[in-house]
Amino acid sequence: MAREVYNGYEEFYMTGSEIKNHFKDAYPCYGRHHERVAGYKMDFSKYYPKIKDDITYRLFINENFCKVMDKETDKEIYFFGYTLEKPKWAKE
Repeated sequence: MAREVYNGYEEFYMTGSEIKNHFKDAYPCYGRHHERVAGYKMDFSKYYPKIKDDITYRLFINENFCKVMDKETDKEIYFFGYTLEKPKWAKE
């Protein structure tokens, strides 16, 4: 059954290309509690290859996390942490 709401998250429907554009300036957070920030911008082709440009996905997004789900089945495809703040150690 589809979950209607995630507390603190906004629901969106986006194509893969819209997702990539939305997070083009984001830096991935990783680690057990997403406490570390990478020094490079998100690379969807390398780390999130299941996101295809022409397919529409269901997303739940807040200021720190994003859950990408199949639009039809609500099966989770990816869950990732991110920040829009450029870290001091960023390479770009």
